[in-house]
Amino acid sequence: MEQAAGVHGVPAVAFGLLLAGELVHVGAVGDLSAERAGVAQFRIASMTKSFTAATVLSLRDEGLLPLDAPVAEILPWAGSMGLPAASPPVRVQHLLTMTAGFPTDDPWGDRQESLALDDFDALVADGLTFCRPPGMDFEYANIGYALLGRVIAQVTGRDYRDVVRERLLDPLGMTSSTFDVASTADRVIGMHPVAVGLVEQAEGPSGAFSPMGGLWSTVTDVARWVGFLERAWADAPEAGPLARWSRREMQRPHITVGREADGSFDSYGLGLRISDHPDLGRFIHHSGGYPGFGSHMRWHPDTRWGIVALGNRTYAPMRPVCAEILEEIVREEAPEAARARAIERLWPQTERAMALAESLLADWDDAALDAMAAMNLDLDQSRAERREAWQALASGTVRRDAASVTSRSPAHARWTVVTDRGPVELDVLLTAEREPRVQALTARALG
Repeated sequence: MEQAAGVHGVPAVAFGLLLAGELVHVGAVGDLSAERAGVAQFRIASMTKSFTAATVLSLRDEGLLPLDAPVAEILPWAGSMGLPAASPPVRVQHLLTMTAGFPTDDPWGDRQESLALDDFDALVADGLTFCRPPGMDFEYANIGYALLGRVIAQVTGRDYRDVVRERLLDPLGMTSSTFDVASTADRVIGMHPVAVGLVEQAEGPSGAFSPMGGLWSTVTDVARWVGFLERAWADAPEAGPLARWSRREMQRPHITVGREADGSFDSYGLGLRISDHPDLGRFIHHSGGYPGFGSHMRWHPDTRWGIVALGNRTYAPMRPVCAEILEEIVREEAPEAARARAIERLWPQTERAMALAESLLADWDDAALDAMAAMNLDLDQSRAERREAWQALASGTVRRDAASVTSRSPAHARWTVVTDRGPVELDVLLTAEREPRVQALTARALG
């Protein structure tokens, strides 16, 4: 963090590390004391989008806002947005996933924070310019989340900021997070680069674009938010302002973005980005960049490590350093953690099928296979051929290599066993029937 702050000229950085949803370390570099690291207020910019998306989902979950609703049916003045000819309507889902067809609007959108609501509505009613019809492709556009803020206000009849506070911030104890310009002693001054150096960034009041980037927060509060989202992947249900299934929905890919330099495949969820690393698995994250500030939050569901960093320079590039730190932390344990999480989710029937496969390899038993075989199994390969092939691979003692077990779903397992004739790879796949049965059963010699 010190190196990144120096290289990029960021006067102050506050950061925190999380494990299993809990803040385990807080630090600061530059002009910020360690004592203030957890409570200093920074503008978190586009990380705000995750709060807007979560608020939309909470309204959806209550039956108040279908995601497939056309925006023009909720915001009548949006009916004249200027859609391409013969285009489908812009729907709430398109705004959430950045597929509405608007052009990327950084840095213009970052300077619209204080735009009055009436002026924003007039801008929309006057017509917008589209790159493509809605639903076709991803393009990061802040104006879509500004529109979501107006949708939230219209559906609830309340100010967007009040809705977010009542539905998310207050229930999670995020008492230091606000859409108003922070005026306490803990506010960090945003700095903007000019030819002669850094100058203080003037701050205006919240406005129409606040739903895309206007929230002020602290490392401690953002860590609460990250922990709440990350714990959606825990198996135990958790009470909270948004159901874990909706939080998972935010964190799954909805539209592809493309390949990153490190080989990761990047996607967009709902107010969050998803990066699938070729070696380390999935990271969930989002950055924030605004005049005077830059921020990033990132977590790794398999190992349950996370990181938050807030900096006070325009577009401070916190993402690269957070990615580097988190990758270094999880590198050794990520493969085993991913395997362990997959194995933990195996159906009991899958585990029984694994035991069946091992018993068949040791001593073939038609009756045992009949008890679990799906109707297709003998049609795909005759029982006689399967029996002969398996009996040629091994007999007698069969010992499972527990560390070899992998799974692509709770209904599937692949693993290696050690036999007197050498190692054998086994693979089972179960059906979706009320009582799952074995639909695929394979064995092959290794080496």
